Amino acid sequence: MNISYFDTYDELSQKAADIIASDLKVKKNLFFCAATGGSPTGMYAQMAKVKKSEPTLFDQMQVMKMDEWGIIPSIHPDSCESYLQKHLLAPLSIPQERYLTFDPNISNLSAECARVEQEMEAIGPIDICILGLGKNGHIAFNEPADYLQRGFHKAILAPTTTQHDPSLNEGKEPAFGLCLGMSGIMQSKRIIFLVTGKGKQEAIKMILERKITTQWPASFLWMHGNVDCLIDRNSL
Repeated sequence: MNISYFDTYDELSQKAADIIASDLKVKKNLFFCAATGGSPTGMYAQMAKVKKSEPTLFDQMQVMKMDEWGIIPSIHPDSCESYLQKHLLAPLSIPQERYLTFDPNISNLSAECARVEQEMEAIGPIDICILGLGKNGHIAFNEPADYLQRGFHKAILAPTTTQHDPSLNEGKEPAFGLCLGMSGIMQSKRIIFLVTGKGKQEAIKMILERKITTQWPASFLWMHGNVDCLIDRNSL
């Protein structure tokens, strides 16, 4: 893991966008797995600025949504779908045919997970996978557990993951989501690991100790050969 520290969130975001732009100049149809939440928002804003100066750079980039909340519909303003449409897909003019998405609120979730895994493997492996760090050490919706899921799957979410939005717990079953599994993450050619935000000090400490455990899923990134870990000093 290549660790770099940044004095501000804006500097971290700029560095991440620079890495992506550089890789796109080498591979135009780069397969990009997109995270959501506060960590990548600044990076996406910087990518939009790049598009204004280099209008054709993103014309072949393929995008996959990394995860999605269950219970709430995809059109909900708090959904990952709505987030990506606003911050990534629309600003970069990514059309539907270059976007792999999914719906966690259909009747046959097993079939939906199998479809996404199949389509991902047909396009992939992922060239750049964007990851944030959860307060409990999760990556995507791969939560701490006795064992981790290999493939794309339905994940039961921890209370620390859903606490920001009460609507995520209003269903008839425990809060869940669909997400990229550990195999898809670990087979990615490059991972950009964005470590920023409040309340993550314990998770950051555990990652920096380099101890690999399923109780801190992000620790598995130490076994990947090409991780750019960008740490915002304000989160320490």
